[in-house]
Amino acid sequence: MRFLHTSDWHVGRTIRNRSRLDEHRAVFAEIVDIARREQVDAVLVTGDVFHERRPPLAAEELVAHTLAQLARDNIVSVVIPGNHDDAARLRTLKPLGDLLHVHMMTDMSETPSDLIVSIPQRTGGERALVSCLPYLHPHRVLTAAEGTDKSENERLSVYQSMVQDYLRALEEATRQMDPNAVSILLAHAHVSGTEFGGGEWRSSVFPVDPGIFPGQVHYVALGHMHQPQKVGGTRAQARYAGSILQMDFGERGQDKSVCLIEAHPGRPAEVSPIALTAGKALLRRTGSAEEILSQAEEFTNAWVEVVLKPEGQTSELIEQIRALPGVVSLRFEETPTSDSVGETAHNPKERPAAELFTDYYKSKRGAEPEPQLVALFERLYQEVSTARDEPA
Repeated sequence: MRFLHTSDWHVGRTIRNRSRLDEHRAVFAEIVDIARREQVDAVLVTGDVFHERRPPLAAEELVAHTLAQLARDNIVSVVIPGNHDDAARLRTLKPLGDLLHVHMMTDMSETPSDLIVSIPQRTGGERALVSCLPYLHPHRVLTAAEGTDKSENERLSVYQSMVQDYLRALEEATRQMDPNAVSILLAHAHVSGTEFGGGEWRSSVFPVDPGIFPGQVHYVALGHMHQPQKVGGTRAQARYAGSILQMDFGERGQDKSVCLIEAHPGRPAEVSPIALTAGKALLRRTGSAEEILSQAEEFTNAWVEVVLKPEGQTSELIEQIRALPGVVSLRFEETPTSDSVGETAHNPKERPAAELFTDYYKSKRGAEPEPQLVALFERLYQEVSTARDEPA
């Protein structure tokens, strides 16, 4: 059987208030074409379908159109929510989706088999059981008693134990349903030891150990990390498909892809990344005004953050740079002072905003901020960041 694993669509995300719907439309057409060409039995979507819990109408229409295209080609879709998604909003589509073989697996259940989708092979007699672990928000699954007077490490331990219990229940239910089926697990989680891509919200997602994932599955399809990567330390083959676009300037230079999985009973799965090329590149260019203007041809199919050096600055040249296609951010390089010489390694611009907030909070309160507070800061910071450098 053949599957296409894709993740972290973040439909509705903008870049400095510029819409990226055209890019999403193009990359979805590319993904549908790959699914058709490779004759996959199912497309597996591991969360963060939308960027916001209340996405724009155009974003919802685009996702619905894409899933409908797959259904028309008799390709099953299995979708789980991520930390950016509103599970309740996706749940409203479940009754209609089930009729179209678009399975929205949005909520945990006391009956593990409710979270397992049976998918027959399009041509042949095999079948797959796809078990789903929707994103478990720590502050919704941990009770007040489990959070009161507990250290952060104790809360992390309780959360990981809960995730492991769910995974064990799914593994056992899959075995009871059909021990000879192809077995796939979907999850949206931060696995310890993996590499951040640059555009993820970090503090609201508790890490889990790679060793808790079941070993008796052909493939573990993961979402949350934007950098495509194989996950080490798991007992079964596990991968993050990564985001489908470069979502943030921290992801500039990253290649984006989907994963093609071929799996058969009794044999290890074969996984092949397939490159995605439809999205714009994110670039950061540093130089004088003349140097930046000389690179303008590179900006045609890109989003560009310009860091302007002080040499040769004039208001006329600065306005020319702002008017260049693709330039969404312009800031001025700070001249190092004598106090900052030798402190390059601690340059705040090179550190995530949430870390700076945490350090500031600790310096004022003498304690670590609550994860909920850091998560709120990250959300507000993201909203403010997307509005920077916009004309009034």
